[in-house]
Amino acid sequence: MSQNIYIAKQPILNDKNEIFGYELLFRALDQNGKLEALFQDELLATAKVLVNALNHFGMTSLVEDNLAFINIDQEFLLDPIVFSIPKERFVLEILESTIVNEKTIARIKKLKEFGYKFALDDAHCNNNFIETFTPIFPYLDILKLDVSLIKENTVQKHLESFKKFDFKLLAEKVETKEDYELYKSFGCTLFQGYFFAKPDIVVKKSIDPAYKRIFQLMNMLDSEYIEIHEIVEELESEVELTIQLLRFINSSFMGLKKDVKSVQHVITMLGKKPLKQWLLLIAFSKSMASESSINKNPIIELALTRSKIMSELAKNLSHNSHEASFVGVLSLVDTLLQVPISTVLNEINVDIDVQNALLKREGNLGKLLELVLAIEKFDMIKTDAMLDELNLTNIQLSAILQKSYAKA
Repeated sequence: MSQNIYIAKQPILNDKNEIFGYELLFRALDQNGKLEALFQDELLATAKVLVNALNHFGMTSLVEDNLAFINIDQEFLLDPIVFSIPKERFVLEILESTIVNEKTIARIKKLKEFGYKFALDDAHCNNNFIETFTPIFPYLDILKLDVSLIKENTVQKHLESFKKFDFKLLAEKVETKEDYELYKSFGCTLFQGYFFAKPDIVVKKSIDPAYKRIFQLMNMLDSEYIEIHEIVEELESEVELTIQLLRFINSSFMGLKKDVKSVQHVITMLGKKPLKQWLLLIAFSKSMASESSINKNPIIELALTRSKIMSELAKNLSHNSHEASFVGVLSLVDTLLQVPISTVLNEINVDIDVQNALLKREGNLGKLLELVLAIEKFDMIKTDAMLDELNLTNIQLSAILQKSYAKA
């Protein structure tokens, strides 16, 4: 099902007025069509932001090579779902409502050892706040000072004690030039607030995978009796998830050296555990969605059918069936997302042969796609010509189509 996905982002600048990162905030339409932060549940809002950023927008298109800041409450921090967040791309903002105890400190310390970055949100410099959060100061990368909550003399009182920790000071909710100059004099090197920019709402067309199927895939990943090729086959039949998975792997692995050739290739690179964590994140973000609201999309069904036909054709020709299936899935992504396919391919790393098949109808994969398109259009002259070029008979094609339609 095609839908509009919204996210708000507010820039964070350094003391040279250069972009350091963006804070990402969840937004959705209320009943009156107004964009609001609808979720009272911080954990669910965080999961939604992550899914939207990683799967629907893609991190490169959303924040380029900059860091993304997201709020995490205590429940999210202590949930295993936190490990699904790509540590290279995000700064985790600990909320001021977090209860600092042995369990919280241990989790922050463990994540820090794994390479995660932390900021403490909405810090105000009264003695009680400082005393409460000092135990986690050694693990912070950034302390966000809330300008609206702080008196000038209280900041100065604690500046010297801050110096013994290895975190940067960020002034947030900066609304005037006077605020900016004052907090810059206090040693703040990062700034955020309406003085620079209000949160910018960005929107993207995306598709939403069926909730039930996510859990079926997670169960398969948990089973010791199910082989990788069975998981690949199952995921290949999920067009929406395949597209989101491509965006996710491009968002998470900044140094990805190999272009993606197939779903099997993605799973091999990612591994079972990260794939399950990714599915868990999507499942949680959809926990308030009703399955009854998810309808069959004929475009998705057509993409799935193309995928199955191309896979069977490739098997008959001793070509790579997973790559052929992959091309079939992606061949309608422009129609699904209502954006040019070249734009989508710029966001996800795919193999050059896959690109050439989709954009130019070149190579073995391009010929298979051209044949499938001719069949869909009932163009028998083109179909016969392509069958001759591929050394296939009409009898073989009939058997392939029958088998493919049954699978789809």
